[in-house]
Amino acid sequence: MGRTYRIAGLRKAVAERLGYSLRNSLPVALMTDYDASNLLTVYNGFKQKLGRESPSITAIITKAVGDLLRVNPSFNAVVEGDEVSEMDEVNIAVAVETPRGLYAPTIKNVDRKTVFEVEADLRRLSEKALNGTITLNELTGHSFTVSNLGHLDVVYFTPIINPPDVCILGIGAIRSSETSARGHLTLVFDHRVVDGAPAAAFLRDVKRALESLG
Repeated sequence: MGRTYRIAGLRKAVAERLGYSLRNSLPVALMTDYDASNLLTVYNGFKQKLGRESPSITAIITKAVGDLLRVNPSFNAVVEGDEVSEMDEVNIAVAVETPRGLYAPTIKNVDRKTVFEVEADLRRLSEKALNGTITLNELTGHSFTVSNLGHLDVVYFTPIINPPDVCILGIGAIRSSETSARGHLTLVFDHRVVDGAPAAAFLRDVKRALESLG
């Protein structure tokens, strides 16, 4: 028999929070792909100029989503029981895997920041999550969540909504060929709050925003 261990500490807390989400929401997943050519052009352009300090794919997409949330308040919302609150600030949690478990630090006011500021916040908060110094204030206050597994070669996945958010966006791998580069997105939303057609329209808008970068 291999090792036996208890689900405790952070892992237990995460399991309880996400279990609450599954028990109390009506999650529905919508998936789409998009032409990632412009996204890669922007990303590679930053990388050539700035090297290791350039914005990541996650930061670029998070910034694009933040700009859309400003004009789509029903998706920039939180739900507690039967009460839904559309938020004034666009605060996006970004999932970060660490040896201690999964954290989702919050980048505040994404729509008011440049992609470089979003990247700086993401790096700072990710480092704090990795070394265990992140604070409760830096993990709360979000109204939308982004989770990127593309770097692990995952194409589509259905992330669990991060309570009290209404939605989470899963970012999948970009598949490149000689003629195209296709990225993959999954939007999971709480059907108690958002209907399928508006959710599909929002995901379409994310797709168009990424295809029109540059």
